[in-house]
Amino acid sequence: MSTEKNLRKKLAVCHHVIHYYGWDDLLATHISARLPNGNVIITPHNVTFDKVTKKNIVTITPNGEIISDNGYKVMPQAANIHLETYNARKDINAIIHTHSKYAVILSSLECGMQFTNQQSLRFYDDVSYHHYDGLALDNEGKAIAASLGEKNSMMILDNHGIITTAESIEKAIYKHYYFEKAIEIEVKTLATGQKIRQIPQEISKKTAEQFARINTCHLEFEVFKTLTKKYR
Repeated sequence: MSTEKNLRKKLAVCHHVIHYYGWDDLLATHISARLPNGNVIITPHNVTFDKVTKKNIVTITPNGEIISDNGYKVMPQAANIHLETYNARKDINAIIHTHSKYAVILSSLECGMQFTNQQSLRFYDDVSYHHYDGLALDNEGKAIAASLGEKNSMMILDNHGIITTAESIEKAIYKHYYFEKAIEIEVKTLATGQKIRQIPQEISKKTAEQFARINTCHLEFEVFKTLTKKYR
C-alpha cells in the first residue's frame, strides 16, 4: 500500500474517532495530515465525519490548490488554518481542530486551562492561546499559526475551540483524545463551585516529563480502529 493510501486510511479513522465521541460539529471542524511530498490531505467539505473515507478525503498543495479528482471541496477556513500552520512548523505533520462543547466552554473562560487533574498534566507547558478575531479567513490562519509558536503542540482558540498538532496522525488523535478528556474534567470540576486542590508546579512539571517519556500512541490507535469499525 502506498504511503498516501495508508495515511488516508488513518485520517479517515481519526474522523470516525471524533464522531464516535461526539466532538464533531456537523461540517464545521476539520483534520489534516501532511504527505511526504509536502501536499496535504484534509477533511472534505459537506461530508459528516462518520461518512469520511480514504476516497473522499481531499488532497491539496501547500498553496491550497485541490489536486484530488474526487469532486470534493475544502472549507476555506480549514485550508487557511492548516496550511499556514504547516508552513510555519516543519515538525508538524497532523492537525485536528474541534468545537466540542467542553472545549468551547473552557475557551470562553478567562482562567484558561488550570491543569487541575492528571490528564491535563500531559499538556503542562504545551498549550498556546489565540485571541478570537472572527472567522479564520484572510490573515487569520497565519495569526493562529503565529500564536501556536515554535514549540507548543496544543492550542486553545479563545471563544472558539481547540487545536492539536503532532508529528503523526496516530499521535495527534491520541493527544486530542486526552486533551478533550482533560478539558471536560476541568469544566466539570469548576462547575462544582468547590475549592480546587491545586497541584504544585514542580509536580506538574515532573508529571508532564513522565508522560513525555511514555511516548505511546500506536496501541491506542488500534483501539480507536476497533471502536470505530462500524463507520468503515
